[in-house]
Amino acid sequence: MSDRARYVRQILVAEIGEEGQARLERGVARVLGEGLAHEIAHAYAARAGIGRVVPGPIDEGALAPAFLEVGAARAMVAGARASLASIRQALGLSSEKENRQGARDARVRG
Repeated sequence: MSDRARYVRQILVAEIGEEGQARLERGVARVLGEGLAHEIAHAYAARAGIGRVVPGPIDEGALAPAFLEVGAARAMVAGARASLASIRQALGLSSEKENRQGARDARVRG
């Protein structure tokens, strides 16, 4: 399957399009590591078409709400949020500073 066919649904979304998919291909997700949160983040980033996935921390305490008491649920939410932050950054929708602020806000809301 060609890359275009693989990501055609994303390309059809007006907010992503051809240019956005090209940005994703040039993007880097810093979510690789050990544990379920990293596995989830890596899978989502790779399936979105992020070009490179490299080691990086995921702060489950900051990214998962405090009311989630089951470790696996916290890891799933944290991994998904970490991956989404990488995708948003690759698309130019948020800066690294906004990502850190979002993590702090999540901790406060948690």
